[in-house]
Formats: sequence, C-alpha cells, structure tokens
Amino acid sequence: MSCCGKKLITGESAIAKLEKIKNIAEGFTKLAASRAGVNFEYAKERLAICQSCENVTWLKDREFAAWLNENKIEVLKSLESLDKLSDLPKKPHRALTRRYCVKCKCNIMAKVHSKEEKCPEKWWE
Repeated sequence: MSCCGKKLITGESAIAKLEKIKNIAEGFTKLAASRAGVNFEYAKERLAICQSCENVTWLKDREFAAWLNENKIEVLKSLESLDKLSDLPKKPHRALTRRYCVKCKCNIMAKVHSKEEKCPEKWWE
C-alpha cells in the first residue's frame, strides 16, 4: 500500500499495524461487553491507574478528529507506535468528552480492555 509515492505498510511493519488494529478492535469489543455486564477485572485495575495519571486528556469527538486530520499520514505510517507523534491536546474533563492518553493517543476505555496493550509509561502491562 502506498501514498504520495511512499510505502506505508511493508513486512514487519504490516504485521505490527495489523496487531494494533486487532488490539483496538478487541478493546472496543470488550468495552461493549463490559457495559453489558461482563466483568474484566484487569480492565478495572488498569483504569484505576489511568484515572490518576497526568497523561489523561478529555476530548470531544471533534477535537480528536481534528488531531487525526492534522496527523493523518503520520498516523497511518506510525499506527503501531503513535507515541512518536505530537501529543494530544491536554483538556480537562467536560461534558460529552472521552478519555484519551496524551502519549499513546488511545481511547483509554478501549485500551484498558485489550489484554495485549501496554501503558506507554509502563504503569501497567
């Protein structure tokens, strides 16, 4: 796959990107299951750690979409390691916002539910 004359996905990079996509899907699937009553104890433990972390930001969907739009090609190139991109904007909790990690750019509620994901600050694995 290429864009602008540059290859975005090749070899080991392709595998890493596919693993990241699998982890994202797993996180959102288990998040939905937890909202339906399934208990994921490890996710509760991870979320408790994230709630006191300085890297939590609360973004409205349009704010996260704007960051994605600004970084679109870089996001595709670096999907497996988004912590290398510019940090998300730091915002306080407000109505109609979701929790994201400033460093890894993940939706925290989904990330804590994916068994394979790790905290970029190594607070949990």
